[in-house]
Amino acid sequence: MAIDNPYDAIDKQNPEDGDGVVSAITRAFDGAKALGIPIPEPISAFFSVLDSISREAREQRGIAFIRQLVEDMQKVQGDVAKMRTNIDEIKAAMRLSIQYDVDEFNDAKRSRYISAITRAISSETKVIDLATFIQDIEKLGERDIIGLKVLNQVMNKDGDWKDNPQPTPFHSPRLHPNTFIHRAEELSVAMVKALTGYESGPDGNAFGREEGIQICLRLQGFGLAQVIEVSPREVPVSNLCARPTTRGLMLLRLLGENVPNWNRYFGPDGAL
Repeated sequence: MAIDNPYDAIDKQNPEDGDGVVSAITRAFDGAKALGIPIPEPISAFFSVLDSISREAREQRGIAFIRQLVEDMQKVQGDVAKMRTNIDEIKAAMRLSIQYDVDEFNDAKRSRYISAITRAISSETKVIDLATFIQDIEKLGERDIIGLKVLNQVMNKDGDWKDNPQPTPFHSPRLHPNTFIHRAEELSVAMVKALTGYESGPDGNAFGREEGIQICLRLQGFGLAQVIEVSPREVPVSNLCARPTTRGLMLLRLLGENVPNWNRYFGPDGAL
């Protein structure tokens, strides 16, 4: 039996789109135009998202992802023979990345997915649960990534670790909490500058640090950072204190960031 309504045909071909949701939106949008209802250009531009929901667009996006992934994997193919990360981890991360990319059409995240996969192949440190790092990339916003980079720059500096003259199992190298606490103001200013481009507001007063602490708390929820309590905060300008965890450092490494003190946190088989 022929299908006379083209919107019904779309729904039947794309059952994953729900009970005609895409077709209903498209039909309403086209119907408004047909009735002569003026739709200003700025508003109609929002509906370009419908173009990315079609099966054809998703297939093209997936093919483009695979093409780029293959191109980047060829650059590290010499490392495959000595790869420490389990191949099944790589496959799971690839499968998940393609799924996310064709769903979201986010070029910045696509680059991060591919970076994480290829660097896991070439990494001299075994990457455990690589797929969960792909999930983190999908969930984190751009400003979350900025915040994590700032934590690495301020709270993980070369020279932080000092070797004991006579190390023993009970006196192995470690960092005192004051290493982080004494940098709370530096972190607060660096975070504000990274997020806004400025160190102080137009009136010369300090910018509020609320967004910075919110980002740190969000990163803590992913296990990528630890918020360090110094004293009760005076809203909104008190300093904040946090540090990247080994998971946060691993994610940064997978994204191509320089991570100081790597050997203090990781060995060939993962986190120490």
